[in-house]
Amino acid sequence: MTISCGNDTQILRNRPQALGVDMARLATFFRKRYPTGTAAQVADDLGVSLRTVEGWLGSTPSAPRAAHLVTAIWVYGPEFLSVLLPETPGWLSEAARNAQREKALQDIAELQRMLDQ
Repeated sequence: MTISCGNDTQILRNRPQALGVDMARLATFFRKRYPTGTAAQVADDLGVSLRTVEGWLGSTPSAPRAAHLVTAIWVYGPEFLSVLLPETPGWLSEAARNAQREKALQDIAELQRMLDQ
């Protein structure tokens, strides 16, 4: 097994299938988050090209590079990380729920500010 942390051109080789990215789950996550303009929105969020994201979402998708996955975990948080794992550990489910709760509270606060104006 070869693991690289610094060079995007090196990949995890001879990996067990369990370490592969479930591209259908990945696409569902992105499409749920951005029902329209999915590829453009994700490309903007992650700072990658539109063509790269279209490759992830296409009919014969190619898996993202490790650096892109790490960036996506940073941007989208524990909810995205849980998409990558075959089974979500309890601590990650709780972290994802907490992140969703925090986002909902922020949305409510923003709506309240709009109403107060």
